[in-house]
Amino acid sequence: MFTPFLAVAFPSHHYEHFAHSAVGTDLWEVQIGMNAGRRLAPVLPNAYVQLRYSYAILQRVLGIGVNRSRMETQFGYFLNRRLSLQAIAASQITHGGLDFPHDFPSSSPTDALWRHHDQISTINFLNVGGGVTFALTNSWQVYSSLLTSVWGQNGHALRTGVSFGMSWSFRTPWARPRVQAAVESQPTEIAEWREKLIPPHQQACH
Repeated sequence: MFTPFLAVAFPSHHYEHFAHSAVGTDLWEVQIGMNAGRRLAPVLPNAYVQLRYSYAILQRVLGIGVNRSRMETQFGYFLNRRLSLQAIAASQITHGGLDFPHDFPSSSPTDALWRHHDQISTINFLNVGGGVTFALTNSWQVYSSLLTSVWGQNGHALRTGVSFGMSWSFRTPWARPRVQAAVESQPTEIAEWREKLIPPHQQACH
């Protein structure tokens, strides 16, 4: 299955980004990408793979652009109808930006380049780890993941990154007639498929 997507991220308000404990980079960004996934039956009936690629167009700072390619891959295995485990890899490559330390000759807080170094640096990384997802219902899932950095440039290494979340999946109204037509045309096959159906989920890697 292939699913394209378009996402917009923006800060809810202007906050201090020049800090080790900053919550983010205080930048707008637009993401264009594609999700791809499939079950690995009949070789591994309970296993699946997922791939997510996005190209992020970020707000320019001091005239410097730092657009980024991000890729997240997942290998998952269903222990039962509700519980699944995942092996996760998340990477980022920045197109443009500045390198540390030679592009930042001054570390004074009053230096414009240094004050915005978290926003304009060429930050690349590869994080790996694992996750777990539990389906509460056919529509609601809770998940958690743990990641660590194995490679990176110009950023802060992630020693132990833990995330928790909840996702909600839904069907659009215009998709229902197609499903109903499929049920009417192939009732036996659809019934068998429903018996094997494992609720879909979405795992946030990073």
